[in-house]
Amino acid sequence: MAVLLSVRPKWCELIASGKKKGELRKNKPKIKTPFKCYIYCTKGRSDEKKKGQLLFYGRVIGEFVCNAIFPIAFECLGAQEIPEIEVPLLCLTDKQIISYLGNGKVGFGWGISDLVIYDKPKELSEFGLERPPQSWCYVQDLEE
Repeated sequence: MAVLLSVRPKWCELIASGKKKGELRKNKPKIKTPFKCYIYCTKGRSDEKKKGQLLFYGRVIGEFVCNAIFPIAFECLGAQEIPEIEVPLLCLTDKQIISYLGNGKVGFGWGISDLVIYDKPKELSEFGLERPPQSWCYVQDLEE
């Protein structure tokens, strides 16, 4: 059993470069770590598409081993202006995390290890899928 994650092009770039070491999600799979995750690069928004990017939109561009899942939550108390805190592992700020999860809500960081970016991206059909998942879905590990 493996997981296929839908990831926007901006975040795929950071994962592929090795800068992004964790992926933030609102929930987690019911399988034990470590497990394989395939990275599906979404087609993105038109403002995300830049000429010359290395990414292959609408395909599975690589895989990694999710070696740990850890809870993440930020809470903003009061209206005072607080400097943004960057979470380097996720390449996100506390404000971005709150915007995605909701103030004080718990999400999950999925640790990225053993990253492999494919020379030739894979099609969703290789995983028995006709369309990508909204966030993630279970798939059969192609090596099993």
